[in-house]
Amino acid sequence: MYTETQLHCALLMTSEISLSKLSEHLGEQSHPVGEKTQKTWLTISEALAISLKQAMGQRRITMGILECAKLLSHSPGRVMLCVLPELSSDNLAMHIHHTLITSFCWEHEIRLLKVKNEHCLLDLVRGSPDFTESTLKSVSCMLIEKPLDGNSEADTFVSGYHDTVMYSDIYPKPVIQLPE
Repeated sequence: MYTETQLHCALLMTSEISLSKLSEHLGEQSHPVGEKTQKTWLTISEALAISLKQAMGQRRITMGILECAKLLSHSPGRVMLCVLPELSSDNLAMHIHHTLITSFCWEHEIRLLKVKNEHCLLDLVRGSPDFTESTLKSVSCMLIEKPLDGNSEADTFVSGYHDTVMYSDIYPKPVIQLPE
């Protein structure tokens, strides 16, 4: 088990990341005096958004409860991350689906993150150049498969965040608010 100091250090390490490969996704920020400076840090919501966009572009994303369940049952080792949107309290059927998927992910040691709302997740996917209406089944569950050529910086950041925060004794577990 990790000590509180080890967790705190790990949190600090995962809160900043070099953006050499991600600059094309983030662009440059304007400095108040008119100079342009490169952004040197990244939040978990930005990293997750970039990771989802990269996965969409590389066709390593599976959407929808049924499609995700099929992938999880046949090839759980291919899954890098499961993303579930926070549910409204009145959708009992979807709550049961999410509970089963969460249990399966824990049992097979698949990283799982929850995001604040399904509409932001849908907007993020729709914003991808590889999105077509025919590919959209549902964003009620999304799986990102492991890349064949190794993790990107965003994937590494998201994985590190998950391993640090989700395995800690922090309760309740954070729900990520995706950028708009």
